[in-house]
Amino acid sequence: MLLQYLWRKLVPKGVPSRFVLIFWPAVDRLLTLVGRIRPLKADDSGIIRFSLHRYKGPTRVLDDGSEVRIGDTLIELHMNNDWFKRRRELNLSISKSTWEIINCFEEDLRFLAQQVVDGKFEGVAALRGVTFLHAGAKRLGFQVDELPDSPWKKGARFYMAGLMRIHNLRTDDTPRRRGRPAELKEIWLSKAGLLSRYGPTDK
Repeated sequence: MLLQYLWRKLVPKGVPSRFVLIFWPAVDRLLTLVGRIRPLKADDSGIIRFSLHRYKGPTRVLDDGSEVRIGDTLIELHMNNDWFKRRRELNLSISKSTWEIINCFEEDLRFLAQQVVDGKFEGVAALRGVTFLHAGAKRLGFQVDELPDSPWKKGARFYMAGLMRIHNLRTDDTPRRRGRPAELKEIWLSKAGLLSRYGPTDK
């Protein structure tokens, strides 16, 4: 009973309380280390960080017809939490909407596409991520899929909800969802889709 009471107080509605969030920077550093998450740009100025993983699931056909097969290399996308921290230190406001984040993601995706063209990510089949901001990701050209219910999904949702609260970001994309639990979804963009939308063009 005591543990249940403490859980309700510290984790209201499945979202970490302000007290619990004091541990999030340490958790984030640990996950960055364990997951081998690296900056996309050498100076870490971008909003995207990434890690490389081998796909282990069954063959997946994306909406554009591209296939992701077992053993293919994926670029796993992560938010650069230091990007948000720097903005707070500079007293730069972060819009309650996702437009600023979308614009910065678009810039980084163009940078990533150029690196793919230059051969830095040879053999990569697709980009993948999980996010609350899936409506914004869809505007950027990503395919959005539901995640199956699992302990991993619950843990990821709990952790990311804490990050969103730290950065004072909404976990929904439309006013109609306010007060309702945010949905964590999976996003995909094939290599072909990345280059078609964000790759360099001859002028």
